[in-house]
Amino acid sequence: MKLNIKFIADSAIIAALYVALTWALAPISYGPVQFRISEVLMLLVVLNPKYAISLVIGCFIANTTSSLGWYDMVFGTLATVIAVIPMCFVKKMPIAAIFPVISNAFIVSFELGLAFDLWNGAFWYDVWTVGLGELVVLYLLGIPVMSALCKSDRLVELMELNKNNSFNLPGLNIYKVFAIAIGVLGIILFIAYPLYTIGSGDDLESFSLFKIANNGDYYTWSFIGIVVAYVVAFFLTKKIANLIITIIISLLALIPYIIVGVNIDACLSYPYYYLFVIFILIMIILPIAQFVIDKKNKIYDVTNDSAAVTE
Repeated sequence: MKLNIKFIADSAIIAALYVALTWALAPISYGPVQFRISEVLMLLVVLNPKYAISLVIGCFIANTTSSLGWYDMVFGTLATVIAVIPMCFVKKMPIAAIFPVISNAFIVSFELGLAFDLWNGAFWYDVWTVGLGELVVLYLLGIPVMSALCKSDRLVELMELNKNNSFNLPGLNIYKVFAIAIGVLGIILFIAYPLYTIGSGDDLESFSLFKIANNGDYYTWSFIGIVVAYVVAFFLTKKIANLIITIIISLLALIPYIIVGVNIDACLSYPYYYLFVIFILIMIILPIAQFVIDKKNKIYDVTNDSAAVTE
């Protein structure tokens, strides 16, 4: 590992990305029930151990805004340190991913026990919820994302990744892998991401699309169907049909989202309600990127073929 300008720049970028993802998705990044999406970046350590330092720094900075204060800054960062050490030496991503699951499940639960003086049954409940959240993020979201990164030769070269350590998903191109990741992220957001909150302090109650649906607004269940349809469309359609159908499906995701905002005034004053739009924008951008890049590559291939014939 060379301490040069590129190493410092790469480390700063990854640390900043970890912090940005944690803060942008703050409602599901802290506490006993959490899906810290930024933990996806932990798997970079398997592809290049140099990212271990930046992830520890990123975790510490992200935890400075935690409601648990110094508890999270110390124990949350410790969980990351304990996880990345063995991950630097394990070459198989599915095996390496278990270390953050175990370290966070027990250390974060211990931290929550100290902070709230809750032990016995509460401790084991936290082990279960924190561990499950970490497992979902790393295995259902992280591994597909890292597989997609390693399918791009440019990113592999730029980030100095050892793609031999990635978990290859055969038969899937980079766009389909990201479509899977979007599907998993959509389900996570549906279940846990709050569109609004009511009350404050101990009486604070958060409402996600899932909770809104269970409270009687059954139309919000359509969001899950839309996300699943989006992933299916990516696998069953091609070229222009893929572009049109997936964009239409993405726009349909706005309908239950807008209806919730119209019916519930509290949404309009809650900032995270508006951040949810970013997810839908990502759904729209992915098929456009696939169409544009594939078309550009096709033109490039035709040009090269013509040049070869001329020669």
